[in-house]
Amino acid sequence: MRTKTIIFYLFLLLHSISYGQNDKTKILQGSWIGKVTTKQFSFHTALRFEVKNDSIKGFLDLPDQGYKNLITDKVWTNQDSIFVDATKSLNAGIFFKGRIISGDSVIDGIWDWNKNGALGLRLRPIIKNLNPEIKGYKIIKLIKTTPVKDQQESYVCWTFATTSFIETEAIRLGKSPVILSPMCFIPPTAIDKAEKYIRMNGSSYFGAGDLTYSVLRAYKNFGAVPEVVYSGKIDPTSRYDQSKMDNALLEKVKYYVKSGRGKMTTEGYRKDIAEILSATLGKIPDNFTYNQKQYTPKSFAKEMVGINPDDYIEITSYKHHPFYSKFILEIESNWNNNYYLNLPINDFIDVIDSALLHNYSVCWDGDAYRCEGFYDGFAVLNDTIKNITQQLRQIDFDNYNTVDQHNMHIMGVAENNKGKRFYIIKNSSDDRNCGGYLYMSKEYLLLKTISVLVNKNAIPKYIKEKITPAL
Repeated sequence: MRTKTIIFYLFLLLHSISYGQNDKTKILQGSWIGKVTTKQFSFHTALRFEVKNDSIKGFLDLPDQGYKNLITDKVWTNQDSIFVDATKSLNAGIFFKGRIISGDSVIDGIWDWNKNGALGLRLRPIIKNLNPEIKGYKIIKLIKTTPVKDQQESYVCWTFATTSFIETEAIRLGKSPVILSPMCFIPPTAIDKAEKYIRMNGSSYFGAGDLTYSVLRAYKNFGAVPEVVYSGKIDPTSRYDQSKMDNALLEKVKYYVKSGRGKMTTEGYRKDIAEILSATLGKIPDNFTYNQKQYTPKSFAKEMVGINPDDYIEITSYKHHPFYSKFILEIESNWNNNYYLNLPINDFIDVIDSALLHNYSVCWDGDAYRCEGFYDGFAVLNDTIKNITQQLRQIDFDNYNTVDQHNMHIMGVAENNKGKRFYIIKNSSDDRNCGGYLYMSKEYLLLKTISVLVNKNAIPKYIKEKITPAL
């Protein structure tokens, strides 16, 4: 994910003047989003409120730039108005005040930024779509899956999306639905990633982000654990937020690279990393009881899930490498040098369509923020982009306009009343990012997808015959 040096701010409000102070603050709970546009720039801004009694905490998200949880100084209400002060916390002289429009869920306000003066900002609530059906759209195909998960403040969409994919594959194989812990795949992945960073003298990627490959690798080597056994939280009432853990992990691996020479062992630093992980996520049990039966993570994966991780393959479509062969995709989070099958754009979309038609869901990796309607339950491009070619896809990738930023899970296909195709996406992000289900246009998928994970059996025979070496 790339960052841009834009700092700004925003606000929100409540429902009606008739509400008392306590009722009013409760209405603020959740996320609101708007768009600031000037001649020089344009960006989305979202404000999330956490309300406890009459106390309000405000957090600013800048989704276009990938920022989350920028804390504000103070949030307060006065009658039908709300005020957000972020002059100190964001060091940008930002102050927002707004007022709800009576009878509507829209807040009109003024965002006062001392570098650009007062700018108008209209906010709307962000809705979580827990139903894959959207009024006015016909579902052509919908694959049976498990309930939507919420990654909350964590940066581990890769394990949430892939866990959903594994659960769905187990259902396809005839297994009873089981809810797996996305968090159980983080420790084995983080420990291996830390070792790679240390062995590469700090030149390997080490961050919270990762890929579907890592989940399958952890599943193969470690197994799986149901969520009721391991939630990945010390306090079960808390929200997922591993920012302190992520900082501690990075500090530790940097220490070993810079200061650990002559006094470190593989066992030692792997133990240190495991202890940092356990302090936040808890320790994964070696044995546990599920439905009155004893399991280990490996026996649970074998008996209750039953997938073979070697049956899956990542597929991409970029012309800087030969088609119908594999190459190491040059994205930052590919720290383990995983190989991707490279297909021309037409075959690429054919694999996705054929997989869904034959009841194979698809795990998605791509850029979820650079779109027009993502926050209203849709991922669509602007109207000026109509024909996605191999060249356009390559240019977007080469110029960092499409980046490896988010993972989601493709569950089906829908059409609008004009026959335009949309892909039904299961998203693990919380309500600030249109959590739950969203519809992605075919054009958006072709341009903004980095790669997809599919079962090898989902690849049409005529494409398999072109692949060298054979799958």
